[in-house]
Amino acid sequence: MKCGHALGVGRFCVNCGHLVSEGPPMGDTAERPAVLDPAGPTVSAPVTPLPPPPPPPEPRFPLYADEVGAGAPPAYPPAYSPGYAPPPPPPTGNHRGDARPAWLPWLAGAVALVLVLVAVVGTVLLVNGSDDEPEADEPSGSDTPSATESASEPTEPASPSTSPPPSETPTPTPTETPGEPTDVATTATATVPRTAPPNTDVDGNLVRYEARNMLDGVSTTCWRMPGDGSGSTITVTLAEPTTLTEVGIVNGYAKTSDDDGTVLNWYRGNRRVLAVEWTFDDGTVVTQSLEEVRALQVVDVGEVTTSTVTLRLVSVSAPGTGRSARDYTAISDLSLVGTPA
Repeated sequence: MKCGHALGVGRFCVNCGHLVSEGPPMGDTAERPAVLDPAGPTVSAPVTPLPPPPPPPEPRFPLYADEVGAGAPPAYPPAYSPGYAPPPPPPTGNHRGDARPAWLPWLAGAVALVLVLVAVVGTVLLVNGSDDEPEADEPSGSDTPSATESASEPTEPASPSTSPPPSETPTPTPTETPGEPTDVATTATATVPRTAPPNTDVDGNLVRYEARNMLDGVSTTCWRMPGDGSGSTITVTLAEPTTLTEVGIVNGYAKTSDDDGTVLNWYRGNRRVLAVEWTFDDGTVVTQSLEEVRALQVVDVGEVTTSTVTLRLVSVSAPGTGRSARDYTAISDLSLVGTPA
Protein backbone atom coordinates (compact mmCIF):
# COMPACT_ATOMS: atom_id res chain seq x y z
CA MET A 1 0.00 0.00 0.00
CA LYS A 2 1.01 3.60 -0.38
CA CYS A 3 1.09 4.08 3.34
CA GLY A 4 3.40 1.10 3.68
CA HIS A 5 1.23 -0.60 6.25
CA ALA A 6 0.99 -4.36 6.16
CA LEU A 7 -2.24 -5.59 4.62
CA GLY A 8 -4.58 -7.81 6.48
CA VAL A 9 -7.36 -10.08 5.38
CA GLY A 10 -9.83 -7.25 4.83
CA ARG A 11 -10.61 -5.32 1.66
CA PHE A 12 -9.51 -1.99 3.14
CA CYS A 13 -6.31 -0.89 4.79
CA VAL A 14 -6.69 -0.72 8.49
CA ASN A 15 -4.22 2.19 8.61
CA CYS A 16 -5.30 4.58 5.84
CA GLY A 17 -8.61 3.05 4.74
CA HIS A 18 -7.59 2.64 1.15
CA LEU A 19 -9.37 -0.02 -0.93
CA VAL A 20 -7.13 -2.99 -1.35
CA SER A 21 -8.97 -4.79 -4.23
CA GLU A 22 -12.34 -4.84 -5.93
CA GLY A 23 -14.70 -7.54 -4.85
CA PRO A 24 -16.85 -9.68 -7.10
CA PRO A 25 -19.72 -7.90 -8.85
CA MET A 26 -22.96 -7.67 -6.91
CA GLY A 27 -25.98 -9.50 -8.27
CA ASP A 28 -29.57 -8.37 -8.43
CA THR A 29 -30.54 -10.41 -5.45
CA ALA A 30 -29.16 -11.06 -2.04
CA GLU A 31 -27.44 -14.18 -3.35
CA ARG A 32 -23.84 -13.92 -4.30
CA PRO A 33 -22.39 -15.99 -7.11
CA ALA A 34 -19.85 -18.50 -6.14
CA VAL A 35 -16.25 -17.62 -6.99
CA LEU A 36 -14.84 -20.47 -9.01
CA ASP A 37 -11.24 -21.38 -9.14
CA PRO A 38 -10.20 -20.87 -12.79
CA ALA A 39 -7.45 -23.37 -12.49
CA GLY A 40 -9.58 -26.05 -10.99
CA PRO A 41 -11.67 -28.71 -12.68
CA THR A 42 -15.18 -27.92 -13.77
CA VAL A 43 -16.55 -31.09 -12.14
CA SER A 44 -15.96 -31.71 -8.51
CA ALA A 45 -14.55 -35.08 -7.42
CA PRO A 46 -16.82 -37.48 -5.55
CA VAL A 47 -16.81 -37.08 -1.84
CA THR A 48 -15.94 -40.17 0.17
CA PRO A 49 -18.13 -40.54 3.28
CA LEU A 50 -16.39 -40.74 6.59
CA PRO A 51 -16.24 -44.14 8.26
CA PRO A 52 -18.65 -44.63 11.23
CA PRO A 53 -17.16 -44.34 14.66
CA PRO A 54 -16.27 -47.55 16.45
CA PRO A 55 -18.99 -48.96 18.76
CA PRO A 56 -18.54 -48.25 22.42
CA PRO A 57 -17.23 -51.08 24.55
CA GLU A 58 -19.70 -53.17 26.48
CA PRO A 59 -20.20 -52.01 30.02
CA ARG A 60 -18.52 -54.12 32.62
CA PHE A 61 -20.17 -54.57 35.97
CA PRO A 62 -18.53 -56.12 39.01
CA LEU A 63 -19.25 -59.78 39.44
CA TYR A 64 -18.34 -59.83 43.10
CA ALA A 65 -18.61 -57.31 45.88
CA ASP A 66 -14.80 -57.15 46.31
CA GLU A 67 -14.37 -55.98 42.70
CA VAL A 68 -16.52 -52.87 43.09
CA GLY A 69 -13.65 -50.54 43.97
CA ALA A 70 -10.94 -52.38 42.00
CA GLY A 71 -12.01 -51.88 38.43
CA ALA A 72 -12.28 -48.70 36.40
CA PRO A 73 -15.67 -47.08 35.96
CA PRO A 74 -17.55 -48.18 32.85
CA ALA A 75 -17.28 -46.11 29.73
CA TYR A 76 -21.01 -45.38 29.77
CA PRO A 77 -23.22 -45.21 32.85
CA PRO A 78 -25.64 -48.10 33.18
CA ALA A 79 -29.21 -47.61 32.08
CA TYR A 80 -31.64 -46.42 34.78
CA SER A 81 -33.56 -49.24 36.34
CA PRO A 82 -36.33 -48.30 38.83
CA GLY A 83 -35.98 -50.01 42.15
CA TYR A 84 -38.51 -52.53 43.44
CA ALA A 85 -40.85 -51.03 46.01
CA PRO A 86 -42.34 -53.52 48.48
CA PRO A 87 -46.18 -53.57 48.66
CA PRO A 88 -47.72 -51.41 51.38
CA PRO A 89 -48.70 -53.22 54.58
CA PRO A 90 -52.36 -54.29 54.80
CA PRO A 91 -54.66 -51.82 56.58
CA THR A 92 -55.26 -52.53 60.23
CA GLY A 93 -58.35 -51.95 62.31
CA ASN A 94 -62.06 -52.18 61.41
CA HIS A 95 -62.92 -50.12 58.36
CA ARG A 96 -66.60 -50.20 59.33
CA GLY A 97 -65.91 -48.20 62.43
CA ASP A 98 -64.51 -45.32 60.29
CA ALA A 99 -67.52 -45.29 57.98
CA ARG A 100 -70.36 -42.84 58.58
CA PRO A 101 -73.34 -44.41 60.42
CA ALA A 102 -76.31 -45.27 58.19
CA TRP A 103 -78.74 -43.34 60.40
CA LEU A 104 -76.77 -40.10 60.23
CA PRO A 105 -78.34 -38.89 56.90
CA TRP A 106 -81.83 -39.68 58.24
CA LEU A 107 -81.13 -37.73 61.42
CA ALA A 108 -79.85 -34.77 59.44
CA GLY A 109 -82.94 -34.86 57.19
CA ALA A 110 -85.29 -35.00 60.19
CA VAL A 111 -83.55 -32.05 61.86
CA ALA A 112 -83.77 -30.06 58.61
CA LEU A 113 -87.49 -30.87 58.27
CA VAL A 114 -88.18 -29.77 61.86
CA LEU A 115 -86.33 -26.50 61.26
CA VAL A 116 -88.35 -25.86 58.08
CA LEU A 117 -91.65 -26.53 59.90
CA VAL A 118 -90.66 -24.22 62.77
CA ALA A 119 -89.75 -21.50 60.28
CA VAL A 120 -93.07 -21.87 58.41
CA VAL A 121 -95.15 -21.82 61.61
CA GLY A 122 -93.27 -18.82 62.91
CA THR A 123 -93.80 -16.96 59.63
CA VAL A 124 -97.54 -17.71 59.68
CA LEU A 125 -97.85 -16.53 63.29
CA LEU A 126 -95.94 -13.34 62.54
CA VAL A 127 -98.08 -12.58 59.46
CA ASN A 128 -101.51 -13.46 60.86
CA GLY A 129 -100.96 -12.52 64.48
CA SER A 130 -103.09 -13.78 67.36
CA ASP A 131 -106.90 -13.99 67.11
CA ASP A 132 -107.28 -12.61 70.64
CA GLU A 133 -105.27 -9.39 70.12
CA PRO A 134 -106.88 -6.46 68.24
CA GLU A 135 -104.98 -5.26 65.20
CA ALA A 136 -103.40 -1.79 65.56
CA ASP A 137 -104.24 0.84 62.95
CA GLU A 138 -101.23 1.65 60.81
CA PRO A 139 -100.45 5.35 60.12
CA SER A 140 -101.44 6.38 56.59
CA GLY A 141 -99.06 9.27 55.93
CA SER A 142 -100.42 12.83 55.51
CA ASP A 143 -104.09 11.75 55.49
CA THR A 144 -103.99 11.12 59.25
CA PRO A 145 -103.64 14.35 61.32
CA SER A 146 -100.82 14.44 63.84
CA ALA A 147 -101.30 14.82 67.57
CA THR A 148 -100.22 18.51 67.41
CA GLU A 149 -102.71 19.38 64.68
CA SER A 150 -105.52 17.63 66.52
CA ALA A 151 -104.77 19.57 69.68
CA SER A 152 -104.61 22.99 67.93
CA GLU A 153 -107.77 22.64 65.82
CA PRO A 154 -111.11 22.77 67.67
CA THR A 155 -113.33 19.79 67.11
CA GLU A 156 -116.97 20.24 66.20
CA PRO A 157 -119.55 18.24 68.12
CA ALA A 158 -120.90 15.34 66.13
CA SER A 159 -124.43 15.90 64.90
CA PRO A 160 -126.93 13.28 65.99
CA SER A 161 -127.78 10.71 63.38
CA THR A 162 -131.25 11.09 61.90
CA SER A 163 -131.39 7.55 60.47
CA PRO A 164 -133.30 5.06 62.66
CA PRO A 165 -131.29 2.20 64.16
CA PRO A 166 -131.49 -1.03 62.19
CA SER A 167 -134.15 -3.35 63.45
CA GLU A 168 -133.03 -6.73 64.69
CA THR A 169 -134.20 -9.63 62.58
CA PRO A 170 -135.47 -12.43 64.80
CA THR A 171 -133.54 -15.65 64.39
CA PRO A 172 -135.87 -18.39 63.17
CA THR A 173 -136.18 -21.31 65.51
CA PRO A 174 -134.79 -24.43 63.82
CA THR A 175 -137.36 -27.06 63.14
CA GLU A 176 -136.42 -30.41 64.56
CA THR A 177 -136.58 -33.18 62.04
CA PRO A 178 -138.46 -36.13 63.46
CA GLY A 179 -136.40 -39.25 63.79
CA GLU A 180 -137.14 -42.68 62.45
CA PRO A 181 -140.17 -44.38 64.02
CA THR A 182 -139.23 -46.82 66.78
CA ASP A 183 -141.06 -49.28 69.01
CA VAL A 184 -141.82 -47.29 72.18
CA ALA A 185 -143.52 -50.18 73.98
CA THR A 186 -140.30 -51.10 75.79
CA THR A 187 -140.40 -47.76 77.70
CA ALA A 188 -144.13 -47.91 78.52
CA THR A 189 -146.04 -49.43 81.45
CA ALA A 190 -149.20 -51.59 81.37
CA THR A 191 -152.20 -51.99 83.66
CA VAL A 192 -154.12 -55.31 83.39
CA PRO A 193 -157.38 -56.58 84.93
CA ARG A 194 -155.95 -59.77 86.45
CA THR A 195 -152.76 -61.87 86.36
CA ALA A 196 -152.42 -65.66 86.56
CA PRO A 197 -150.33 -67.00 89.44
CA PRO A 198 -146.73 -68.15 88.72
CA ASN A 199 -145.87 -71.83 88.25
CA THR A 200 -142.86 -73.98 87.28
CA ASP A 201 -141.91 -75.09 83.78
CA VAL A 202 -140.86 -78.62 82.73
CA ASP A 203 -137.29 -77.86 83.89
CA GLY A 204 -138.46 -76.81 87.37
CA ASN A 205 -137.86 -73.05 86.82
CA LEU A 206 -140.31 -70.54 88.30
CA VAL A 207 -142.23 -68.65 85.61
CA ARG A 208 -144.16 -65.42 86.22
CA TYR A 209 -146.85 -63.96 83.94
CA GLU A 210 -146.69 -60.27 84.83
CA ALA A 211 -147.97 -57.41 82.65
CA ARG A 212 -144.46 -56.14 81.83
CA ASN A 213 -143.84 -59.38 79.89
CA MET A 214 -146.02 -57.91 77.09
CA LEU A 215 -143.61 -54.95 76.70
CA ASP A 216 -140.17 -56.65 76.81
CA GLY A 217 -139.96 -57.65 73.13
CA VAL A 218 -139.43 -61.34 74.03
CA SER A 219 -142.04 -63.66 72.50
CA THR A 220 -141.30 -66.58 74.85
CA THR A 221 -142.60 -64.62 77.85
CA CYS A 222 -146.24 -63.56 78.29
CA TRP A 223 -148.93 -61.97 80.40
CA ARG A 224 -151.90 -64.17 80.98
CA MET A 225 -155.09 -64.14 83.04
CA PRO A 226 -157.28 -67.07 84.18
CA GLY A 227 -160.22 -68.14 81.98
CA ASP A 228 -161.82 -66.28 79.07
CA GLY A 229 -160.58 -62.71 78.86
CA SER A 230 -163.19 -61.47 76.37
CA GLY A 231 -164.26 -57.87 77.21
CA SER A 232 -161.20 -57.23 79.39
CA THR A 233 -159.25 -53.97 78.94
CA ILE A 234 -155.49 -53.37 79.08
CA THR A 235 -154.18 -49.78 79.44
CA VAL A 236 -150.68 -48.92 78.23
CA THR A 237 -149.13 -45.60 79.36
CA LEU A 238 -146.34 -44.22 77.14
CA ALA A 239 -143.21 -42.54 78.52
CA GLU A 240 -144.08 -39.32 76.61
CA PRO A 241 -146.65 -38.13 74.07
CA THR A 242 -145.95 -40.03 70.88
CA THR A 243 -147.25 -39.95 67.32
CA LEU A 244 -148.04 -43.59 66.61
CA THR A 245 -148.22 -44.98 63.09
CA GLU A 246 -148.45 -48.73 63.71
CA VAL A 247 -149.55 -51.08 66.51
CA GLY A 248 -149.32 -54.86 66.81
CA ILE A 249 -149.83 -57.90 69.04
CA VAL A 250 -148.60 -61.49 69.49
CA ASN A 251 -152.02 -62.94 70.40
CA GLY A 252 -151.02 -65.95 72.55
CA TYR A 253 -148.27 -67.65 74.55
CA ALA A 254 -145.69 -68.16 71.76
CA LYS A 255 -143.52 -70.70 73.54
CA THR A 256 -142.75 -74.41 73.21
CA SER A 257 -141.11 -76.82 75.68
CA ASP A 258 -139.47 -80.23 75.31
CA ASP A 259 -140.59 -82.69 78.00
CA ASP A 260 -138.65 -85.97 77.59
CA GLY A 261 -138.92 -85.82 73.80
CA THR A 262 -142.51 -84.54 73.79
CA VAL A 263 -142.97 -81.02 72.39
CA LEU A 264 -145.49 -78.96 74.37
CA ASN A 265 -147.02 -76.16 72.25
CA TRP A 266 -148.17 -73.53 74.74
CA TYR A 267 -149.56 -71.32 71.98
CA ARG A 268 -152.10 -74.03 71.09
CA GLY A 269 -152.64 -75.10 74.71
CA ASN A 270 -153.64 -71.62 76.04
CA ARG A 271 -156.45 -69.38 74.76
CA ARG A 272 -155.66 -67.05 71.81
CA VAL A 273 -157.01 -63.55 71.27
CA LEU A 274 -158.97 -63.40 68.00
CA ALA A 275 -160.02 -59.70 67.83
CA VAL A 276 -159.07 -56.45 69.62
CA GLU A 277 -159.87 -52.71 69.60
CA TRP A 278 -157.15 -50.05 69.91
CA THR A 279 -158.32 -46.73 71.42
CA PHE A 280 -156.23 -43.52 71.60
CA ASP A 281 -156.47 -40.20 73.48
CA ASP A 282 -158.24 -38.37 70.65
CA GLY A 283 -160.99 -41.01 70.55
CA THR A 284 -159.67 -42.86 67.51
CA VAL A 285 -160.64 -46.55 67.58
CA VAL A 286 -158.94 -49.13 65.34
CA THR A 287 -160.33 -52.69 65.16
CA GLN A 288 -157.96 -55.56 64.37
CA SER A 289 -158.88 -59.14 63.53
CA LEU A 290 -156.20 -61.71 64.34
CA GLU A 291 -155.20 -65.08 62.97
CA GLU A 292 -154.08 -68.06 65.06
CA VAL A 293 -150.35 -67.67 64.32
CA ARG A 294 -147.58 -67.03 66.83
CA ALA A 295 -146.00 -64.19 64.77
CA LEU A 296 -146.47 -60.46 65.43
CA GLN A 297 -149.59 -59.11 63.67
CA VAL A 298 -149.64 -55.32 63.03
CA VAL A 299 -152.17 -52.74 61.82
CA ASP A 300 -151.61 -49.21 60.44
CA VAL A 301 -153.24 -46.42 62.51
CA GLY A 302 -152.16 -43.43 60.37
CA GLU A 303 -150.62 -40.73 62.58
CA VAL A 304 -152.20 -40.62 66.03
CA THR A 305 -150.64 -38.52 68.80
CA THR A 306 -151.39 -40.00 72.20
CA SER A 307 -150.03 -40.65 75.66
CA THR A 308 -152.06 -43.78 76.43
CA VAL A 309 -153.29 -46.75 74.43
CA THR A 310 -156.30 -48.82 75.52
CA LEU A 311 -156.53 -52.40 74.24
CA ARG A 312 -159.87 -54.20 74.58
CA LEU A 313 -160.05 -57.95 74.04
CA VAL A 314 -163.07 -58.42 71.78
CA SER A 315 -162.88 -62.16 71.09
CA VAL A 316 -160.90 -65.02 72.64
CA SER A 317 -160.59 -68.67 71.54
CA ALA A 318 -161.23 -71.76 73.61
CA PRO A 319 -158.25 -73.50 75.31
CA GLY A 320 -156.38 -76.29 73.56
CA THR A 321 -156.31 -80.00 74.26
CA GLY A 322 -153.70 -82.52 75.37
CA ARG A 323 -150.86 -82.15 77.84
CA SER A 324 -150.32 -78.46 76.95
CA ALA A 325 -153.97 -77.47 77.48
CA ARG A 326 -154.30 -74.46 79.82
CA ASP A 327 -157.42 -72.34 80.51
CA TYR A 328 -155.65 -68.98 80.35
CA THR A 329 -155.94 -65.98 78.01
CA ALA A 330 -152.37 -65.03 77.06
CA ILE A 331 -150.57 -62.22 75.17
CA SER A 332 -146.82 -62.51 74.54
CA ASP A 333 -146.03 -59.07 73.10
CA LEU A 334 -147.41 -55.64 72.16
CA SER A 335 -145.81 -53.33 69.56
CA LEU A 336 -146.30 -49.52 69.49
CA VAL A 337 -144.31 -47.87 66.67
CA GLY A 338 -144.02 -44.08 66.44
CA THR A 339 -141.95 -40.96 67.11
CA PRO A 340 -142.01 -38.52 70.05
CA ALA A 341 -144.60 -35.77 69.47
